[in-house]
This record gives sequence, structure tokens and C-alpha cells, in this order.
Amino acid sequence: MKSTKYMVEELLRKTRVLLYQGIYDLRDGVVSTEAWMKQMNWNGLEGFMEAERKVWKVDRELFGYVQRYLNLSHVVISGAGHLVPADKGRSAQTMIEDWVMQKGLFVASEENAAQTRRFY
Repeated sequence: MKSTKYMVEELLRKTRVLLYQGIYDLRDGVVSTEAWMKQMNWNGLEGFMEAERKVWKVDRELFGYVQRYLNLSHVVISGAGHLVPADKGRSAQTMIEDWVMQKGLFVASEENAAQTRRFY
């Protein structure tokens, strides 16, 4: 399988990026994704690696966890495998809508927005 790490690195220089997978994804699992993420050539990598992983709940239901820094968000969906939208449709839809609209755990704080502008 060919790596797409270079594409993610290029995207991070230009826009916001959302990476996600199901906790039970046996094809592109959390451990392998986090391994290549640690090797990225990106100015925000150190801050991202130190960023808190926040538990993500909606209406008291555990949806997973979110780790984000500057323009990179990484989401792990609880109870989902490789096909997140098929396994956890509500979680997938909420994640996409919140990320696009920058709400919930994806709210852009003033500090984060100011730091992000420096990277574009």
C-alpha cells in the first residue's frame, strides 16, 4: 500500500484537515495511523502530539475521542470499524457537521485561529 502522508502534509500547509477512523478498524487502524502521523513533516506536529485527547459525547452517549491542534483534527469513533458511516451513522454525521461548522469539540478558539493563520 502506498503512503499518502505527503498529501496530508501538503494539505496541512493550506487548509484544515480531518482524519478519522473507527476504533475497530482492522484495515487502517488507530495505531498505524498514529505511527505515520508522528513522522509527518509539519510545523504543528509537536503541539499536536502534546494536545489533549478529549472524550467526545453527544447526549451522554460516548462517540469517541478527538485530538486537535491548529488545523489538524484526529477523531477515533467508538464502536466503529473500517466503514464508520455504515457502523456509526449518527457519529459520522455529527462529526462531519461539527467539523465543517466548527462547533462542539471543533470550535475554533481565538488562540487556535491566530496560531493557525501563521501556518497558512
